[in-house]
Amino acid sequence: MKRGSAVSVGLSVGISMGILFSVIFCKVLKSYAGIGVGICFGIALGALTFVMFQAYRKKK
Repeated sequence: MKRGSAVSVGLSVGISMGILFSVIFCKVLKSYAGIGVGICFGIALGALTFVMFQAYRKKK
């Protein structure tokens, strides 16, 4: 897998998880603080996905 595809997968996972967690935490916390929490989780999961795909690429 090329670096560009790993970046695009990491970004797409990060953005989708950020939106998902923002909506969930806004409903649970009933405040706009959930947006920040969702963005933080999205960045963390996007970076984790990127690292996993980079490790998978080096393994092959």
